[in-house]
Amino acid sequence: MTGKRNAVSIALLCSIALLGAGTVPAAADSVADSSATLPIASASDIVVDDVHQHVFISSPTDNSVLVTDFSGAVVGEIDSEPGAQGLALNDDSTFLYVALPDAHAISMVNTSTLQELNRIPTGINVQPRHLAAEGDKVWFGYDSSQEGKLGSFDRSAWNVALDLDGSHHFASAPVLTTSNTAPGVLVAGSTWLGTTEIQVYDISSNPPVPTAYTAFPSDAGSSGLQDMAITQDGTRVVTAGGSASDEQAFRISDLSADGTYTTGPGANAVAVAMDSRIAAGVLSQDSHDVSVFQPDDSTALKSYDLTDELLPAGLAWTRLADRLFALAQPQGGGPVTLRVIGSPAKVSTTLSLQAPATAHRGRPLTLTGLITSGIPLSDGYTVTVTRTDSASPGGVAVGTPSVAGDGSFTLTDTPPVAGAVVYTVTYPGDHTRVGAEATATVQVR
Repeated sequence: MTGKRNAVSIALLCSIALLGAGTVPAAADSVADSSATLPIASASDIVVDDVHQHVFISSPTDNSVLVTDFSGAVVGEIDSEPGAQGLALNDDSTFLYVALPDAHAISMVNTSTLQELNRIPTGINVQPRHLAAEGDKVWFGYDSSQEGKLGSFDRSAWNVALDLDGSHHFASAPVLTTSNTAPGVLVAGSTWLGTTEIQVYDISSNPPVPTAYTAFPSDAGSSGLQDMAITQDGTRVVTAGGSASDEQAFRISDLSADGTYTTGPGANAVAVAMDSRIAAGVLSQDSHDVSVFQPDDSTALKSYDLTDELLPAGLAWTRLADRLFALAQPQGGGPVTLRVIGSPAKVSTTLSLQAPATAHRGRPLTLTGLITSGIPLSDGYTVTVTRTDSASPGGVAVGTPSVAGDGSFTLTDTPPVAGAVVYTVTYPGDHTRVGAEATATVQVR
């Protein structure tokens, strides 16, 4: 799986906090939830191709990779992929790579035609299971002679390299993750139930150089590693271990513990969105299956219950973070379901507007405001300001000021008539933030 991949719900915990008199929520775009039963009996990995708006799902027992659109409708299937497990997309989504442990190979698929272009042999005793991509290289965790090891395929040189894990060997094929926010970094973790081991590599070097290592015993609640993802700031890796009571984060620099996300036991999936939110999932009958967190808060923004059990490594975001995909299956087996969680866990927005208490007709006045959100707005956002007075009782737009990086904005207006003048500022919200509205009244003489 790759870090570039990257209910019905409880009440939304992130309600709108508004400053100013007479404020009300504003409308925002949303994507509807949906669920689709898929014609596969297993699922091992999931990646999202935003360029072609496809979701790829590997099925080991069906020896195939299923392709759906963003609503979950099946649009194709890449068959004859023996034991298909780990998936990875290259940086521009031109190629999909598929780990084929039963064929001792990695498949290279054209994402436009959904046809296999090449099959790269990895060696007769090499069973690649987990993938991560960066640049022209695909890294793979593989099983060989009852131990786990690290290899790579370099598309530019058409070369396979093995035994790249250095002096340390894993107990089984390591789970891998990379991120474009942490260039030159590969994190590998073993899936052995007795002890979870994590190794960080500098892959800008050839061969890769180990830079940090940790091992923590099962009595610390961290065995059975299932999934990993690097945070959007590129400084931490979040792990999903089957026996952990929470999903745990570690600093990439030295793998020191650095926070938890409260999910309950049975953690088995994690995915990081481009806007920094973290989706964490569990295999549990007693707690919510999927929860969404802000990166610095251990309490979920919102949680979701799936009809069936969440599958390991079964979470993936779209690039816009307007959809979160979750793979589930009935306990004991059955058809796999793709749940599409639309507009997941929008975060709170706070909007304030300040204006002078009094002003003179025909003279300019200055309005200032501040907009803040659990996910900070970047430069380029705008708000809309309207003026309501006796000349324009239905309101008239007076400007769309840009929001600075600190959330502040300023607008100058010249009221044309005397009396009470009401200014209203509106932020409509988006796929990740709740909209908001605030007002201020000026007595114009």
